Amino acid sequence: MKDTEPMDYRDSHLAKGDTYDASIAAQPFDAYMAQHEEAWLRDVIPRLMPRGGRYLDFACGTGRITAIVAPFAGESVGVDISESMLATARGKCPQTRFVCVDLARENPDLGSFDLVTSFRFFGNAQQELRLAALDAIVRRLPHGGHLVINSHRNPHSVGALLQRAGGLQHGMDLSYFRLRRMLRERGLCIVAVRTIGFWVLRSRLRTASALASRGGRIAERLLRHRAWAAFAPDCIVVARKS
Repeated sequence: MKDTEPMDYRDSHLAKGDTYDASIAAQPFDAYMAQHEEAWLRDVIPRLMPRGGRYLDFACGTGRITAIVAPFAGESVGVDISESMLATARGKCPQTRFVCVDLARENPDLGSFDLVTSFRFFGNAQQELRLAALDAIVRRLPHGGHLVINSHRNPHSVGALLQRAGGLQHGMDLSYFRLRRMLRERGLCIVAVRTIGFWVLRSRLRTASALASRGGRIAERLLRHRAWAAFAPDCIVVARKS
């Protein structure tokens, strides 16, 4: 690949199945986001998933989100392009069908799904891939079906803005407003948002002790409203197909 060619996110995780979960656990703020994502999903998914509903985890990776959501579904499917990631996912979720396929390029007959999730994908992927992925997902959602995604690399988060002011180029480009526009243009209406980590403004607050502190717990409860989503480092978005 030439240096002038943009990196395709598809190539970044192909061989990380054995190390991906450990890499999240080793970074206090990544682990913090994952903890709050899981807690909120366990609360909201039962209200979105119809009894016996079909569930798809897009870019499921090692099955971190699949393992949380699949127990609420009648049937669950996970798709990813990395066999190494899927090998780990199969060990976590033996009742889920995992398929190694690139839905942004291929169109296998998987049927439609009442609920689709996709975590730690859209914030990392290049724009062309985001749009292709959204199109593939929307085709598989019936009217009234829900898409639940997160955006964990917000260039407009307070922390990212401070980094940029200090001269650090972080390469993030998926703002909350851009994500909202992408969803709206594909007939998806945002019905719920959970903000995570708005209070974590500086690197000194990303330590395990600061994140687990009483002050941190209070700040998270007070600042988790969707009003802060445009400036938070991570948020979960629930969108319904109209």
